[in-house]
Amino acid sequence: MTNVMKIDKLAIAILMTIFISSCHQKYNNTVSQSKGERIYFVSELNSEKIKSLDKEKTIVLLTGGILEEHGPYLPIFTDGYWNEKFRDTLAKTIASRPDLNVLIFPTIPLGNSGANEVGLKYSFPGTFTVRFETLRSIFMDLATELGEQGFKYIFVIHGHGAPNHQRALDQAADFFNDTYDGKMVNLFGLNPVMEKWFSVQMTEEQKKEDGFSIHAGMTETSSMLYIVPNLVDTNYKHAIPLTGNDMNNLIHIAKEPNWLGYFGSARLANREFGKEAWNKNVKDYSNIVMNIINNKVNLDTISRFGNLMKQSPVDVMLDSLSNIGEQRRRTIQTNWLNKKRLK
Repeated sequence: MTNVMKIDKLAIAILMTIFISSCHQKYNNTVSQSKGERIYFVSELNSEKIKSLDKEKTIVLLTGGILEEHGPYLPIFTDGYWNEKFRDTLAKTIASRPDLNVLIFPTIPLGNSGANEVGLKYSFPGTFTVRFETLRSIFMDLATELGEQGFKYIFVIHGHGAPNHQRALDQAADFFNDTYDGKMVNLFGLNPVMEKWFSVQMTEEQKKEDGFSIHAGMTETSSMLYIVPNLVDTNYKHAIPLTGNDMNNLIHIAKEPNWLGYFGSARLANREFGKEAWNKNVKDYSNIVMNIINNKVNLDTISRFGNLMKQSPVDVMLDSLSNIGEQRRRTIQTNWLNKKRLK
C-alpha cells in the first residue's frame, strides 16, 4: 500500500469518526430529556436491546439532509437542519402514545438534484448530491435490513423539493411495503405535506417581491433564522431580490452566469415568520403522521408530489436533463471500474 493510500484511508476514518461523534452529540443535546418516553437512538443501542424492541410497536425515523447550495446566506445543510428539528419534535409526539417506541437513526446527509439544476448547472459550489439510483439504493438497503429484522413502521423525513429526489424515496418505501408487508412512508413525498411547507400568510407586498420562490428566499431564510440563526449570514438583509413568477422565469434567472444560488427575496426574511411557519408545519405534519399510525387515513388515497410533478412539462424537462447529467457521471464511474476490472 502506498503512503498516499494510507493517508487517504486515515483521512476517511477521521472524517467518519467526527461525523458519528457530531451526530451523537447533537442527539444528546436535542431530545435526550425524552429518553424516559421510549425514544431510542440506534447508534447508542447494543444488539440485545435492538432484539428486545417490540417491532410491531416501534416507529423507525430515517432522517435525511441533502447537502445543497443555498446561496451566500444560508448553510448548505439547510434542509437537514429543518428535517432534524422536525424529527425530534415528531419523536416526542409519537412517544406520547404510551404503547409506542421511537427508534431514531443518524441523519443521512445525502440527496438528489440540487436547486442549481434549475439553471442547468450540474456542478455548483456547495452542492454534493448522489444519483437517483444511489439514493434509492441506500434507502432500499436500510429498508431491507429493517424489514428482515422484523420492523414494520418506518417514516422517512427528507424534506427537499426535487421531484426525482422524492420519487427515489417513494420507490424505496414501496419496495419495503410490498416485500415486508409493513408501512414505510416517505413523508415529504405526500403532496399534502409538500404543498403546506412554509404555507404562512404573506402581505401582498411580500408576495410580489418574493414571487414564485422555491429556494432560499423569504420563507426558507426565515426558517433558518428561527432554527439556526447563528448560521445565517447577516448580509441576507441586503440581498438583491431575484423574483420570478413561475418555473420558466426561475430557469431564466438560474441560467445567468453569475447566479448566486437563490430565488425570491431573502431580505424580507424574519425570525417570527419562520417560527410561525414552523409551528404550523409541525402541527399539520404531526397530525398526518399520527393519523397514518392510527390507521385513520388510507395512504393509497393520498396524492404524491412526484406523480403530480409529472403533469408539469417544465418539471418533466428538467428531470429529463438531470437524468442525462447523471448518466454522464454513471458512465465515467463505470468506465473506470471496467478499466480496473472491478465489479
